[in-house]
Amino acid sequence: MESSNNKRKADEIDAPAPKRQHTNVIAREPSIFGVKPVDDVTKYIADFIAEHCQLENVEIEAKLGVLIEKRTNQRINMGALSETIIHSDYMRQYRFESNMPLEQHRHFNKILNDMVNKTQAREYRGERIKYKHTNETDKFYEIPNSRQKLRVTTENATGKIVPNGIIEKVRVADLNIHAPNQALDFRISINRELPRSKPNSSSVFERKKDRISYQHGGIAFDLTQVKGAADRDPDVRHELELEFADSGVLASEKAKYDRKEPSQYTQMVEVFMNNIRLLSRYALKLE
Repeated sequence: MESSNNKRKADEIDAPAPKRQHTNVIAREPSIFGVKPVDDVTKYIADFIAEHCQLENVEIEAKLGVLIEKRTNQRINMGALSETIIHSDYMRQYRFESNMPLEQHRHFNKILNDMVNKTQAREYRGERIKYKHTNETDKFYEIPNSRQKLRVTTENATGKIVPNGIIEKVRVADLNIHAPNQALDFRISINRELPRSKPNSSSVFERKKDRISYQHGGIAFDLTQVKGAADRDPDVRHELELEFADSGVLASEKAKYDRKEPSQYTQMVEVFMNNIRLLSRYALKLE
């Protein structure tokens, strides 16, 4: 006599297999026109960057932070239901605050470090993330007949000036984006970092920068802790910014786009935006 266990196994073997339902998955085209349109916000930002990306010594960066209403000192509430670009006229009543709580900074540090570890695994097949930790000092000097400052950056360990470490940073344009469904808004900034000679005068102030830099997909991600002089700016600031690692490549792709040649310009801006948006979504929702 067969055991009940054996009987069940026989029943399972002899039972007819259930009928499979065959579904035909249709490969859908992105639209009747055969193309996928770039979303409106990304298109506007791509056009904004395009106006400036071919400048010499240009820096194109995004900072995550919070848009604050000056009157209430609270995060803005425009009644927007989704990501919204703010017209420059409205920025008279708002300010952008890139300083974030230490808890938020540590949260991003863990996320990015985990991604570094993931991409270093032997079986990983994607692009590996590059990682660098630096400790530097910025010293600022007056420029005669100018409101700008000269910045000299040195390594804390050696005191040597870093490559391209003497610059005059000139602000060109900003674009502020409110993300009401996320914990953080962001600002796209265009600056020029003009090479200058070493000054002979004394510095007017300085700051220490403890920075962890990550690089992936042509984008540099910088988590920075900034501390000013104890007698002038004793508070420690924590910031997260993203930057095109090589703006020259972006400018080259934009030139191809203008000549109606195959170009990666739009895709490069989309990658930039994807990273900003995902970091904003992954942010802690702190009160």
